[in-house]
Amino acid sequence: MHNGIYAGLLISVVSFVWFTKRGSKNPDNLPYPPGPKPLPLIGNVNDVPREVPWKVFQEWGRKYGDIIYFHTFGKPIIILNSVTAAHDLLDKRGSIYSYRPQFAMANENFSLTSMDYSEKSKKQRKYLQSYFSRQLLPNYYSTQIKEVHRMLYDVLQDPDNYRQHIKRMAAGITMMLAYGHEVKTMDDTFIKIAEKGVKTIEAAGAVGAHIVDLIPWLRFIPEWLPVADGTAVPCYTTALLEETKGQDDEGTLSALETAFTMLLADPLIQARVQAEMDVIVGKDRLPDFSYRDQMPYLNTSLASYGVQTPVGVPHRASEDDFYNGYYIPKDTTVMANQWAMLNDERLYPEPSKFNPDRFLEGEGRIPQFDPRNIAFGFGRRQCPGNVLAENTLWIATACLFYAFKATPAKDEKGVDIPIVVEYTEHAVRHPKPLKCTFRPRRANSAALIHQAFEV
Repeated sequence: MHNGIYAGLLISVVSFVWFTKRGSKNPDNLPYPPGPKPLPLIGNVNDVPREVPWKVFQEWGRKYGDIIYFHTFGKPIIILNSVTAAHDLLDKRGSIYSYRPQFAMANENFSLTSMDYSEKSKKQRKYLQSYFSRQLLPNYYSTQIKEVHRMLYDVLQDPDNYRQHIKRMAAGITMMLAYGHEVKTMDDTFIKIAEKGVKTIEAAGAVGAHIVDLIPWLRFIPEWLPVADGTAVPCYTTALLEETKGQDDEGTLSALETAFTMLLADPLIQARVQAEMDVIVGKDRLPDFSYRDQMPYLNTSLASYGVQTPVGVPHRASEDDFYNGYYIPKDTTVMANQWAMLNDERLYPEPSKFNPDRFLEGEGRIPQFDPRNIAFGFGRRQCPGNVLAENTLWIATACLFYAFKATPAKDEKGVDIPIVVEYTEHAVRHPKPLKCTFRPRRANSAALIHQAFEV
């Protein structure tokens, strides 16, 4: 009992000293942005949401505004709920906000995504961008098309397990382009190794997954102090890590699953996409990239699916900053709430409605804000592989819905099982599995798939 009292006293004293020693360069004594009222010393530890934080942060935004401030034990955090705020800070002031928060349990060398902004990160990003530059992307078309054709063949042979076939295809493209390794099944040895690696990185480096990430000085506390009793500070990443167990795949897979789910859920939009392809491609060959610019409705359909990583990867302010009359202290963790932005009624009336027409041009229409300017992040740390991911999404969706018609599965009485679109609300959002059927659209569809697969 005495140990617990001493530990609590020590934590309180160190928290106070650490918080008050933070140097302030706020000569005009500007306020922090608004946010939930903190408690002494511990701040907003009890306010940080454990479930679907992006939705909670959106609710906070309605109360406090587009930029929200809170802290946990003096560790400042800012949430950006609007495109304007994210653009003003993360894009226009990229020299300040291109850095990453560093956490006690994470190693900045794990990946380019989590690496702090430095000469090393800029050099690695330059290599990556040169490899996936727009002018080189056609070099990868053949790999993407080959893996998509294999996916079509797998769906033809085993339509009930279409989600596994999509997952294998996404892994196949990644492994071939990154390592030159062909993935024929999800039992592939290297896929298993990669999955274990992802779990290790998530366990060790997930933002806020450990209490020491939110209270950095705890790494200096002796082991005999009773602070490691399994009662970690509540934070959304802790909850996400516990729920997902490292099973989430990358955003490309989620985008593919979402695209297929939305076209299945709305048969009229699916029919419009297929009618456009029939006119442009014809009825005796599968789509390829040469048809892409001629299919505006399919393209806008794929732009309508929203964000797969709701809050992206946090940024860090490398110096004190001032914005709209507010003070943002150095080393503040800054998170762009991309989910809130894509559900902002000021940008997208009826944001939850799947409506590809909202992005169409011509005939006097004014397209709504391009969601791709949100979904792939902001500033100098924007996803460098976004165009490659879009290409995979486009060719996979085009080929699948050109060759197959997706319809709801039927129950034992022959009645359609209702399509209810729901998501697993994790760090990467995935649509929940639906019971559906993929059937060849025309008499020659199976022959086209066999022909493409055997080439």
